[in-house]
Amino acid sequence: MKHAPVPTTLSRAVRIFVCRPADAVASAISPAVSHADLSRNSFAGFPSTNGIGAWFEIEVAVRGTPELQTGYLATLAQLDRSVRDSVIPLLQNALFSTPDGLNPAPATLLVEMVELVSKKIEKPIESLKWSLSPYHQLTWSRKMPQQTTFSSIFEFAASHRLNDPSRTPAENAEFFGKCNKLNGHGHNYRIEVGVAIPVGSAFGMADLEGIVDRAVIERFDHMNLNIDCPEFHSLNPSVEHIAAVCFDLLKGALSDCPVELKRVRLWETSKTSATIEA
Repeated sequence: MKHAPVPTTLSRAVRIFVCRPADAVASAISPAVSHADLSRNSFAGFPSTNGIGAWFEIEVAVRGTPELQTGYLATLAQLDRSVRDSVIPLLQNALFSTPDGLNPAPATLLVEMVELVSKKIEKPIESLKWSLSPYHQLTWSRKMPQQTTFSSIFEFAASHRLNDPSRTPAENAEFFGKCNKLNGHGHNYRIEVGVAIPVGSAFGMADLEGIVDRAVIERFDHMNLNIDCPEFHSLNPSVEHIAAVCFDLLKGALSDCPVELKRVRLWETSKTSATIEA
């Protein structure tokens, strides 16, 4: 049974290693040099190098209708080459050729990446996500072309006890299980904060991290949430409630900044998280 192609979004993560051109195993990318000659491990990064540099991951998403015969929306080789040929020279220039003090903001570079990659890919770009590290991401979306979304992940350690005063001790023990033990228990919480930044804004990673540190991390890190934090004196500190409180605190702390809080996701464990979205 054949299925007619339907509109589809295809995503491809492209890992790059940005080094000085002279440090690459082969010379700079050109029609005479194949990508296979420039990398010995494209899974980890591209190009291969004996020097130092910066590792990034770029995830491009394109949207369209796949071909009926091949089932392809685009070839992975086409997506890889389009990203690498566009992004590597741009970042090499930003990292190694721009005079000190004139480095462009990452959000500005992301918009340039979108423009450059768009010229090489025939299908419309739905989104472009730039992972500056495993814990920092910038995203451009066709749905919000005049904004970029920046997200950063933080960690804090805290203890809590889950208990509902309206229930009997036996009912609490049955409902919350081990989480109701009298002396509580602890978690290494991870919190991801995402904000929308207008294109051209000078607001950056250090600005966001300073605000999150003051509004959330300093407030809750190494605290007993039930006892030390007024926010939870009458509010059960479930992961859902903690995420909501963090969202409210950050919304207030960011109210005077040229950004919009979009999302807070809080992990209690690697398997359990709660997300609050604007």
